[in-house]
Amino acid sequence: MGNVSYDARFRKRVVEFAEKHNNNSEAARKYRASRQQISVWRSRYDGTLESLMPHSTRPKSHPRKCTEEEIILVLNMWKRHKKYGLDYVYGLLIRKKGLKRERTTVYNILKRNGYFKKKKKLKKRKTKEYKGATIPGQKLQMDVKYVPRECMPKSAFYENWYQWTIIDEATSLRYTQFYDEKSNMNSVTFVSEARKFFPFKLQEIQTDNGTEFTFRFLNTKKISSLEKYLRLAKIRHKLIRPGTPRHNGRVERSHKTDGKFFYSGKEFKSLEECRDLGRKWLNKYNEMYMKKFGYLSPKEVLEIYETYNKPLTPKFIAMFNPRKGLTQVAIDATLDAA
Repeated sequence: MGNVSYDARFRKRVVEFAEKHNNNSEAARKYRASRQQISVWRSRYDGTLESLMPHSTRPKSHPRKCTEEEIILVLNMWKRHKKYGLDYVYGLLIRKKGLKRERTTVYNILKRNGYFKKKKKLKKRKTKEYKGATIPGQKLQMDVKYVPRECMPKSAFYENWYQWTIIDEATSLRYTQFYDEKSNMNSVTFVSEARKFFPFKLQEIQTDNGTEFTFRFLNTKKISSLEKYLRLAKIRHKLIRPGTPRHNGRVERSHKTDGKFFYSGKEFKSLEECRDLGRKWLNKYNEMYMKKFGYLSPKEVLEIYETYNKPLTPKFIAMFNPRKGLTQVAIDATLDAA
């Protein structure tokens, strides 16, 4: 504040000198200020320091300011689909409604209207860059998640329900199923069902070291039923390092999405109802627009692979980003040139 007052007092001396001598040029040389600026100060000066205080240079309007129609569109779309998260809502806005704004702009609109609170930034773990599979079926991650106790009926108080999940690294297409026992045989049944679900051959499945997958850390030479099954099916079984669930990050992240958008606020009457709603959520998940794919869904990414039969690298998938608006002819021409 002291600097602001000093600036005003300095300007007052300059203006008074210029008015006394009626010469802006002489005042400019004496005080090392521009003649144009002195003219502005003289026009504003009314005998008070307040009239010479620095003014904000912030523009009163912006040519790219969101229109009222865009704000209403964003708010209405959020109210209807907020249960699926910001990325999905933004995908709908650019895919279905033709919105040309950035994701940050949509976030800021929602934040200004009280839908998001400022979160404390957490210190991120420094991790090596992970190069995932680029061919469907090349590598999948599998894990088991407990169905939250609050989602189960009181009649199942002494039971546990489990969600088996397997997700393809290249497309993020995934399959889920629910069981009431965390057993090795259920893993065999699940993989058998998954092989029928995925429209491509499974080459490698990565899991943690739980006994539902392997007997690696049990005091036995027995081979688990799942490992026997995978050998017969000629599917490689890769085990992550103990105590490093982040190495199975794709499936862990999908479980976080389940907790936020599927389990939240639900109470199943029975395991059958859980399975039924789980099937509907699975279809929804595989059709959700994802930021990492440029707001394409896992099913759309798989269709791209089936059409072009090329590795699904980030650079290749980026060609189909709906925001780029490339036509089929332009995409084909680019691929032919490559």
